[in-house]
Amino acid sequence: MYTDKLVYLLLQLVPQGFFRLIGRDPNDASRYDFKSVELNETAFRIDGVFTPKNNDDEVYFVEAQFQLDEHFYARFFAEIFLYLKQYRVERWRAVVIYPSRSVEPKQVKAYDELLESKRVVRVYLDELPESEEMGVELFKLLIASEEVIGAQARKIAQKASVVELDLIEQILSYKFRTLTREEIREMLKIQEELGLKETAFYKEAFEEGRQEGKMEGRQEGKLATVPLLRELGLSDEQIAEKLGLPLRDVQSVPKQ
Repeated sequence: MYTDKLVYLLLQLVPQGFFRLIGRDPNDASRYDFKSVELNETAFRIDGVFTPKNNDDEVYFVEAQFQLDEHFYARFFAEIFLYLKQYRVERWRAVVIYPSRSVEPKQVKAYDELLESKRVVRVYLDELPESEEMGVELFKLLIASEEVIGAQARKIAQKASVVELDLIEQILSYKFRTLTREEIREMLKIQEELGLKETAFYKEAFEEGRQEGKMEGRQEGKLATVPLLRELGLSDEQIAEKLGLPLRDVQSVPKQ
């Protein structure tokens, strides 16, 4: 589902919100790397894994489940235990993000002990308390009704960064599939003064980097866009992933 892709983007670009969801300090996000993991010799792929940068913390397996699937836990726990076997992980937790309890599987007797343990955290977005944390507000926007989502989006857009504005646009595009980008920006009613114009520029900057790198046959074209992308609020890790460059090469570009 496209909603799952939006959740993946939120976890990737605003990881602070995830750590707030599970009751940890949002600043702990800096201690982790986030990625999707394909498990060897199977068709399994874990969409979201937060791995600690040192061995003093737990690995978090994250899955967004926005539709009812009675076999979900069977697949999810199978993926997790295969990962534990392959990577020899001892400290771990599983986090499932649901829009509400109504889409959680009911046939869970085989997994009662796991679900009742501290190993598994279940987050129900419709039960989250009000929060000023941007990441949490973006998650709640995923389940907002069409009647209120415009007002909610305008409110959080007032304090959003360029990257977060882009996420808001994508969420609204999913909710209102018949609307054009211009109509969505009109809904937000904040266009140029809050940088929505720059949101398109943010996307064009990545494309420019890719094209220059392709034309020149080397990395200089991509590296030339690094200072600009930093100004737009992206970390070196995000820039490296988006441009397909080694992190060390991005970090080698002097900061202005």
